[in-house]
Amino acid sequence: MQFDISTVNRVAKEIEESGRRMQAVVNSPNELAAEIQKIQSSLDSIQSLTQAGRAAGANVNTEQHAPNQNQS
Repeated sequence: MQFDISTVNRVAKEIEESGRRMQAVVNSPNELAAEIQKIQSSLDSIQSLTQAGRAAGANVNTEQHAPNQNQS
């Protein structure tokens, strides 16, 4: 699995926009909770990319290095 920097950039922009909205327009606990939920969703996306990368790296260590006995 290849690291997807475009997704990281997109999610970072979403987080940045949420921060700007919190500074500019959040006036109630409900509005703040909505922005926090958006940020959490963005963080979850980033975390899933990180976990997928770790899993791919872990699988590299389990590659078969001996010839496949089923090949002719």
